[in-house]
Amino acid sequence: MRSVYALTQLAAAIGAVASQPADSWVFGNSLFYLGPPSGNSHITKATYSIVPPSVPSGAKSNGDDEPWVSVWVGASSTAGDQDANLYQPIFNWCPDQESQGCPATAQEWCVAASTYTPFAVVNSMVVQTVTMNDKIISKESDALDAPLQYLYSSNECYTGAGSCGSVDGWKITNLTVTLSGADTSFDSVMSLDSVTDAEFKSTDGGITWHTDRITVNTIDFDSSDDTQVQ
Repeated sequence: MRSVYALTQLAAAIGAVASQPADSWVFGNSLFYLGPPSGNSHITKATYSIVPPSVPSGAKSNGDDEPWVSVWVGASSTAGDQDANLYQPIFNWCPDQESQGCPATAQEWCVAASTYTPFAVVNSMVVQTVTMNDKIISKESDALDAPLQYLYSSNECYTGAGSCGSVDGWKITNLTVTLSGADTSFDSVMSLDSVTDAEFKSTDGGITWHTDRITVNTIDFDSSDDTQVQ
């Protein structure tokens, strides 16, 4: 999965619609966006917990092309360039989870480490580790195509032949970002779009940055007021 949400302002559709077009990628207008650090600094580590929402409500499946919904936090070397890797531990859901290779019910999320990559690269590695109750449930190591400059979140929907319904608000807690070099103004590149945070700050001169909580709003994927369609 891949978010195309970058820092550039996208034009919002006017008014609400009953549903999005079939076979569409839809992104919720509630996210945080962090980066880039100043100078030659880059992100070397990011840790956080996600308190996921209930599974989507109101989704409709019409035919074999299932809709699915994802929520995630991802890291990349670019501001949304589809030619760059996006490292994104991810929650996925669809009405028929087994059709997507996940042994879960429709009342559960599937979660896994995940990387969107347009092509193979040879460089140092990014290690993703997903834990639940201190147990590792997914781990993935992938080549790093370039130093990581951005960390951002997304609510994502693929409509398939149906619709994705809505997903309740969710929380990112204990977000800690470590930089390769000090950036005392890194908090100035934290952009909040319809989310709230508990103050992003550093106590070691700009190497390590932390916030206790980021709260993402409820998204109705069938509403043009809440979404952007790609």
